[in-house]
Amino acid sequence: MLLTEIRRNQKLAAKRNPMYDRNRFAKFLIYLFTAFWAAYLVLIGVSLSFAFEEDIPGMEPYDALNSVLILFLLIDFLIRFLFPTPAQEIKPYLLLPVSRQRLINTLLVQVGLKLYNLFWLFLFVPFAALTAARYFGVAGVTGYAVGIWLLMTANAYWSILVRALARQHTLWLLLPAAVYGLLALLEFVPSQGMVSQFSMWLGEAFLRWNLLAHAGVLEWPE
Repeated sequence: MLLTEIRRNQKLAAKRNPMYDRNRFAKFLIYLFTAFWAAYLVLIGVSLSFAFEEDIPGMEPYDALNSVLILFLLIDFLIRFLFPTPAQEIKPYLLLPVSRQRLINTLLVQVGLKLYNLFWLFLFVPFAALTAARYFGVAGVTGYAVGIWLLMTANAYWSILVRALARQHTLWLLLPAAVYGLLALLEFVPSQGMVSQFSMWLGEAFLRWNLLAHAGVLEWPE
């Protein structure tokens, strides 16, 4: 399978790097840093569950968090600019007798399977377990986790699209500015909070295992 071969080649390339020993120490630091932030996100999720119950008594805590999902997606979008794009990773394989489209599809699958897409669950799962499990049970929390993972995966593809276009011309960076600017207008100008209302519906749909919501997010990157 092409995906397996590419991953094997990436691991071999890392081992053949003359800086491999130093890179292993750097990886250890990265894992340590990742564990720290994972614990920090868990702490934030637990803290928010109590804070929302006390500070927003007229709204369910999970609705309060779901109303600002777009902020988490925006933060995630900006963080992903630190990651390499498939266009950078595909270059060594262009000389192989494999179609360019097949290479791109394989690398996009690899992007969708990256563990980072699960990272935000360290915040959302503890939060949902403390605030939504009493109403929707473990199944609801599981559906919520799947929905958040799908959102972050879709966000990864959105980020790749923007970064790939920006490599051709920096003016393409105006595209996300226009998209998020439009979302801000929809949220604040009509004063009904259209974006937050939709994200609250989406979050609760995840909790209720609304397959239409999950499928909608799944189809978004396409």
